[in-house]
Amino acid sequence: MPVLRNPRHEKFSQLVASGIKPTEAYVSLGYSKAGAPQSTNNLLKRTDVRERVNEIQSLAAQSSAEAVAFDQKRVLDRLDVLSRKAEELGQISAAARCEELIGKHRGMFIDRSALLWETDPDKMTPDQLDVIADHLLNTVVPSGPNTMPTGTE
Repeated sequence: MPVLRNPRHEKFSQLVASGIKPTEAYVSLGYSKAGAPQSTNNLLKRTDVRERVNEIQSLAAQSSAEAVAFDQKRVLDRLDVLSRKAEELGQISAAARCEELIGKHRGMFIDRSALLWETDPDKMTPDQLDVIADHLLNTVVPSGPNTMPTGTE
């Protein structure tokens, strides 16, 4: 969509798309405060203004996503170069750290501390208690017919 013909409508669209409250954007462009909420609402109901706000927001979101992807790629490429250079210089720990960061970004490693459970039953979650109870029942009382202890063994 091209830039709006009315420069104040275009600037209003840009301000609203950037996150400024519509009424504040409206007044900042020289419009009167009297009746600003109603006038702002009417302006936002205009198809051309509404579509322009949506377009600007969409372009900003796309640009942000591309910037993040570029930054991640740049950092990963830089880590790769640093790893190789560190290895050439015999700085194995620095090279290993670079490789570790690359691997973490790609999801190759898991944080095992997140897998540890609290050993105090009073601090366990209900799900953790259920898992332990099921395990104990299956260990102590094997499943299947006629497997319950009778007490006469």
